[in-house]
Amino acid sequence: MWQMAVLSILLSGPGPTESSGTSQFPSTHMMEHEFHQGKETLSIEGSNEGRSLNRTVYGFLPYWGSDTWLRYDLISILACFCVDMNSSGTISAWNGFPSLFSEAIDSINATGGIAIVTVVNFSSAGIHSILTTGRDTAISTIVDLVDSNPVNGVSIDFENVGSADRDNLTDFMLELRSELDTAVPGSHLSICTPAVDWSGAFNYAELAETCDALFIMCYPWSGSWSTVAGPCCPLTGWGSTPESSANMIWCLGDYAKYAPSQHDKIVVGLPYYGHEWETAGSSSHSSVTGGYLTLLYTTLAERAATYGRLWDDESLTPWYAYYSNGWNQGWYDDEVSLKLKYDIVREADFQGVGIWALGYDGSRDELWNCLEDAFCGEIWVDSITDNLESRFAVHGPQQYWRNVSEGGLFYGYFYTYSISSGPDVNWAEWTFELPDSNRSWMLDTWLPAGGSAVVDYRILHNGTEDTVTVDQSLFADEWVTLGGSWDASDGLSVIIGDNTGVSGDMIITDAVRFSPPTGIEENTGTAEPLRFLLISANPSSVFQLQISASSETGTVSIYDSAGRLVFRKDIQSGSPEENLCWPVNDGLPPGLFTAVYRSGHYRSSVKLVLLR
Repeated sequence: MWQMAVLSILLSGPGPTESSGTSQFPSTHMMEHEFHQGKETLSIEGSNEGRSLNRTVYGFLPYWGSDTWLRYDLISILACFCVDMNSSGTISAWNGFPSLFSEAIDSINATGGIAIVTVVNFSSAGIHSILTTGRDTAISTIVDLVDSNPVNGVSIDFENVGSADRDNLTDFMLELRSELDTAVPGSHLSICTPAVDWSGAFNYAELAETCDALFIMCYPWSGSWSTVAGPCCPLTGWGSTPESSANMIWCLGDYAKYAPSQHDKIVVGLPYYGHEWETAGSSSHSSVTGGYLTLLYTTLAERAATYGRLWDDESLTPWYAYYSNGWNQGWYDDEVSLKLKYDIVREADFQGVGIWALGYDGSRDELWNCLEDAFCGEIWVDSITDNLESRFAVHGPQQYWRNVSEGGLFYGYFYTYSISSGPDVNWAEWTFELPDSNRSWMLDTWLPAGGSAVVDYRILHNGTEDTVTVDQSLFADEWVTLGGSWDASDGLSVIIGDNTGVSGDMIITDAVRFSPPTGIEENTGTAEPLRFLLISANPSSVFQLQISASSETGTVSIYDSAGRLVFRKDIQSGSPEENLCWPVNDGLPPGLFTAVYRSGHYRSSVKLVLLR
């Protein structure tokens, strides 16, 4: 009986939920390729400033680019776009490859990056033929393409794959991987994958096992088909419900569910372009009334400067509006919104980010500077394991886990429903990157509003298991203690399952954090209460942090997502309890920050999501 109850609750609509009134997004790659077909106008200048990347930056370089300026040291993978493959598996159009790209290929190789070639087909029928009757020819063609040209691998961009070809696509990529490894050992293999897999044609987990990267085309949410003006890639919001597949957070949650623990294969492709529409009014969510343009970042940034750059707090993206024979709106991403997206990629520990397309920023340098700030230097590791991170995984039938892009610690969370008898059908597990496994730690979990289940959190530590029971209905948007201290000398993890003894209660899974035991100073045994609390909303444009009185000197340090110190305050011994307001000026861009309070051997931290 419980199985039927769970199914009736969870499977009210299998697959992705609605988004922006459409159930299938047209392909940006296809539309631009068709528009520019035959215009081989790529012209490149570039530089190398010797920076080293700590994550992948994967950029598509289209043959129609003109006056393209590149920072080669800030590109890991340069994908030459593109050669066309026909339904029989042979090349039908070369689009200037390889000679048109020779300067870029030489330059990216000189910096230690790699160049690859993109093979495209955008027809469902053509792709079906390639994956079936033309399979052997197609694989042989691709292997020869890589072996005979000055590239280090291939990107497969097959879009509009039919649901019936799901297994065919998986098998094709597996065989291609094998043939490349034999003929051209060390070759890179990646595949373009959708932000929302409406047809169910992409087996994320198996493709991630086979490929070096899945390039998520995370920019389909607005375009010529839109009835409402809006962003290509809203970070949050823009759906009719928090479970709508309407934004980047939902997309990343979908990949985290269906390809758990394979974050090292995920590249989040982001737009260097946007759109402008004629609209019914000057407010966000205005209806489209007429003309439509796709514009490159250079034009959009210039128009925003002319008409006044606006900021949408729902999608966390910039836009502008102006009146000229009626209202017009332009929506896009800039260095501020991209930084927020880069921070999420860093926090979730994905392989890196992607760009569609290189050259769309012209000779401007702010987007290159944003990449450098985000992905050069030390990798910042914090004390939180969130539901999007590689150290978190859900188990059991993925369709029983629901993906919410609102209200979680970092914009989202997962939930499932409880069952009355065991064993667990669904369960979730958190592990941690501890700075010291030879000591003990306290644990807390972040609970958004909406949970209704009484859940046993199983703490696995030092070869044993302890249980902490939490009634999730008693908490809303707050940290809840899981106690401790827990000895981590033989590992530390947290597991919850859906077998609670009651059917139909909502079980929420979001973040779990570790921290040193508070109130006990190592090596002395003395006790002192320590409180470092966030007492204001999060995310926010300003925060109130409560610092307890202390008999010792201490510091409050706030770091950005790259681990750079952006604020420091010294706490004198004997200082009374105080509230700290931060930031103290308007000079910081929005993003993820970590506030850390240290006093003697005490340490406490809190994650802050700064908005503007």
